[in-house]
Formats: sequence, structure tokens, C-alpha cells
Amino acid sequence: MTSSTNQNTQEPESIVDVEILMPPAEPVPEGESANLEPRQAAKPVDKRTESEKLQSAINGTSYKDQPTLLALKRRLERLALAEATDQPPTDTIVALSTLLDQRLSEYDNWQKKQVLEIEQDIAKISVRIAEGKITEAQSQVDRSHNQLKRINSDDQARLIGLIAPLREELARLLDWKKFASSEKKKELIDKMQTLTDSTVQPAQKAKLVRALQDEWKTLGHSDDNDALWTQFSEFARVAFEPCKTYFKDRKDQQAGNLIARNNICEQLEAYSVTIKDIGVNLNELTRLENQAREDWKKYAPVAQAKISALQERFNAVLTELRHHRRQATQSHNAAKLALIEQAKALVTSDDIGGAIQRAKSLQQQWKDLGPGSFKDDRKLWTDFRAACDALFARRGEISKEKRQQGRNSSTTSPVKEILKSVSALLALDDESFSDSRAKFTALSEAFKEALTPDMKNERKIFQEQFSKLAKQFDARLRATPDRKTLQLLQQVHAQANFCREQEDLLATGSSIAESTEALEQHWQSFEKIADDALEQLLKKRFQQVLKLQTDKDGWSGLAEKQDLRARELCVEAEIMLGADTPAADKAIRMQQQLNQLQRGLGRAPLSQKEKAQRLQTIELHVLAMGPLTALNRGSLEQRIQQLKLKL
Repeated sequence: MTSSTNQNTQEPESIVDVEILMPPAEPVPEGESANLEPRQAAKPVDKRTESEKLQSAINGTSYKDQPTLLALKRRLERLALAEATDQPPTDTIVALSTLLDQRLSEYDNWQKKQVLEIEQDIAKISVRIAEGKITEAQSQVDRSHNQLKRINSDDQARLIGLIAPLREELARLLDWKKFASSEKKKELIDKMQTLTDSTVQPAQKAKLVRALQDEWKTLGHSDDNDALWTQFSEFARVAFEPCKTYFKDRKDQQAGNLIARNNICEQLEAYSVTIKDIGVNLNELTRLENQAREDWKKYAPVAQAKISALQERFNAVLTELRHHRRQATQSHNAAKLALIEQAKALVTSDDIGGAIQRAKSLQQQWKDLGPGSFKDDRKLWTDFRAACDALFARRGEISKEKRQQGRNSSTTSPVKEILKSVSALLALDDESFSDSRAKFTALSEAFKEALTPDMKNERKIFQEQFSKLAKQFDARLRATPDRKTLQLLQQVHAQANFCREQEDLLATGSSIAESTEALEQHWQSFEKIADDALEQLLKKRFQQVLKLQTDKDGWSGLAEKQDLRARELCVEAEIMLGADTPAADKAIRMQQQLNQLQRGLGRAPLSQKEKAQRLQTIELHVLAMGPLTALNRGSLEQRIQQLKLKL
């Protein structure tokens, strides 16, 4: 590369070489007033010295602006000659000359660097062409072309000579690439056309369409690009048409599944709130948890963006229910352990008869507690049964001893038989028990007559036993419906269970096995219910079952309405009996209490009998209502059972 000072570059005229001269002022002609308007004021003259001007110009000039730097160098040389004396150059001129030489040296180094970079790029272009990387090679050629404009003419001509054959080779390869691209695009068009008639699943077809489109994008431009693209895009549109329908249906399904899963979460959350107030039924809780998990799997897929938060919500409520179950299980086991300890203590009791009655009471309490954890229950039941068996074995030994001693028990036998008869009344089913009042009265009279003064200590024991049985009889009698209500309850149960079996099938998306005609024939076989309101309610429920066979989507909305009505009935009963209402239904309770205030406060309060009758009516109506979700029905039935204990 030639030095910057020896180049034959035409030096452009620079403003720093032009001396600015101001024209002389024109004299005022004779006869004209001297008060003419003044001419435009002349620009102020730059009073800086030439060295000051040069210093400012050099500092403001980049090392890449060689022509200006050379012009400034000549001006500096003229200034040095103008000041030439026998004295050496001034420090200012020396400093300016050094600065100019430094800038010109930077320019030479910059030129060498530019040339070296272009030479390296030319070598890379050759490698890219050899590797078939045409796009990268073309990009590097364009970059080198722009850099050539910055270097001196000699090196520029030499490097252009090196690039020229590479340009020709690149042009030839680009022509070939365009031809190959056209052929490849025609191949993709054929594949896309085949997809228009393909029977593959929409999801898979959509992936294939996208894959062909992505491959098209990599091919670049071709000679007949527009025409080929028109064909390709039209076939792609036709091929993707069934996929659009599929994705729309899938989106609708995901939206429906999202609603269903939200409903599952809401129901479980409401149930979790309810059991805090009314306690946990372990069997029901396990069943509902299992059902919730099955339903959760059934209502899939859900939109990807919604999965995480919804799954966290579902897991959270399940965790809360498991916490309730652990607490209930611990309380359940503790209650059974207490019964076991009481049963063990009875074995050494001196009053074997009282101990036996107490053991039977403990057995009933054990039964009322219901099942808990299978593993825990198996061990607890073994311990409890062993304690009871030991007590009964001891009773057998005592009876044997009494028989051996030949004691005369003729005076106590009638009393014991009476007590046994009263216990037998308590074991009757509801229908038989409702007719046992007269028999209990007769047994009471017989018991009084059977007690004789010679019984001594046993007399007090018998009286305590009978008093306890009498209290149990009265409590059972208050809670037992009359014969008419029992018959009504049986009829409602029969028809409600029939409807519930069909509704459970529809809720899971299954079809009812029997035809409409068979269902109607089955319905006609039921006895007519004496209560018109219940008769109409059950009849309407059966008609809804028939309708839901062809409109399964309506099940969810109908269940929500029935759930709300059933909860309103439960709240009414809770207000009537002064019982607490679950937090989820507090708003319903407040509204009902407000309605009662609006109707007036002067009404006479219901008697205990009227409350019992109203509670029976509510129980029958809740039983007859449907469809209800399994979760809500279990919660409502549990609430009603808790209310019956408060009568």
C-alpha cells in the first residue's frame, strides 16, 4: 500500500485554505442624504491568529479524513515559512506538526487494517463457496464491497481483481440454487396437495402442514417464486381447513372441561367448609375423594395456560380434605380406644348385669362411630371384641356358679324377663317400634308389680336398669316417624333411588341401558304417593331424566339449580332448630332471616311436634329432589341427620 503522502489523490478545496476578505464599503453618492437606511451589517472578522485557527481545525478533524489533514499540513508549512527567521520553529508549530503527523500515521494504520480485513474476508468467501454456504458467502461479498470504498485506489483495484472471480462463481451458484429451489418447491407443493386428501388425524395433519411451511421458508427466492407460492399457499389452506374445525372443537372441549374442573374444586371447597361445622364422615369423604379424582381425569384436556393454577387449586383442596380426614381418623381412633378401655374395665365389675348392659351400650356406640381406617379398625376391633368376649365369658362363669349353688332366682326372673323384653323393643325396626308404645306401657306396669321388698340390693339395680331403658325408649320414640310417615318415606326412597341410578349414569356421560318405554313402564309400577307435592316433585324429576337422555349437556346446570334449592331447605331447618349453618351457606341464611323479618315477628313459635313434622317434610323433599351431585347430596343428608339429633 502506498503512503498517504505520495498518493495522487486530487486534493479538494478546503474551507481552511480559503482566505475570507470583506469588500470595501461603498461611498455615499453626492446629493443623497447621509441618513439613508444602513446596509446589512458586515459579519464580524475572525481575530484569531493562523496558528490558533490551525489548532482548532486539526483538533476537529478525524484521522480518517486524509484530504483535510493534508490540506492542513500545507497550511502549517506555509505558516512555518512565513515565520521563518534565524530562530528555530516555535513550540506551537512543532506541536501542531507532531499532532498532524500522528493523525496521518493513524490513517495509514487504519488503511492497513481495512485492507487486511478485506483480504481475510476474501479468503473466507472462498471457503464458504467451497462449502456450499452461498448465503453466507454473498453476505460477506456485500460487506467487503462496502469496505472497498474506504481504501486507497491502488489497493482497491488489486482487491477488486481478487473478488471478481469469486463474484462470478457466486452468481453461477446462485442461479443453480434458484433452479434447485424451484424444483424443491414443486416437490413441497405435491406433498401439500397430497395432504388435502389425507385421512390422517387433524392434529397430526396440522403438524405436517406446519413442517412443510417451515421447510418452504428455508428455500429462499426462486425464478417463479410468486406462482409457486400461490399454489402452495392454496393447497395449505385447503389441507388445514379440517384442522381448524378440530382445533375449534378442541378449544370448546377445553373450555367445557375448565368449567367442569372449576365446579369440582368449588364443590370440594364447599364440602370442606361444611365438614368443619358438622364433622367428617370418613366413608363418605373417601368415596367423594375417589369420585373427584376420577372426574378430574375425565374432564381433560384443559388449556395449557390454565392447567398449573387449576391443578394447584385442586391439590390444595385435596390436601385440606386429607388434613380433615387425618384429624377425624385420629379422633375416631381415640374414641374407639376409649371404648376399648371402658370395655376392659367392665370385666372386673362386681355388677355383672350392669356391666353386660354397659357393654351392649358400648357396642352400639362402636357401631354408631362407623368405620375408620381399615388398617386401624382391624386392630381396634380385635381389642374391643376381646374385652367384650372376656366380659361375656365371665358372665357365663357366674351363671354356672349360680346354677351349681342352686340359688333360687324365682323372685328375680320376672323382672329380668321384663328388662329383656324392653331391650327387645329397642332393637325393633322403625315401623315395628312406632307401634310399641302400648307394649312398653304394659311392661312398665308389670315391672312395678314384679319389684318386691325381698329383693333388697337387687331392687335398686333393677330400677336403675329400667330407668335407663325407659330413657332410651323415649328418645327413640321421639325420633321415630309415625307409620304413615314411614310408609311415605319408603315410597319416596323407592322412586328417588330409581331416578338417582339413572342420573348417576348421565352424570358420568354414560347412556341409560333401558329404553324410554321400559323406563316409563318401570315408573308406572311404583305405588302412588299420598302426598301430592312429593308425587309431583318426583314425577317432574323422572321427566327430567327422560329429557336428559337426549340433552346430557343440561345436567350440570339443572344440578346447580337443584343443589341451591336443597341447600335453602336445609338452611330453613337450621334456622328453625337454632342450629349453625356452614359458612358456604351463610348468605342464604341471612336472606331467609331477612325474609322472616319482612313477614313479621308476631308469629307464634312452632311447637316441638310441629318442628319435627317440618323437618320430616324437608327431609322427604330433599330426598325427592334431583339431580344432585354426589358431593352435595352427601353433605345435605349429613346436615339433616345432625338436625334430627337436636329434636
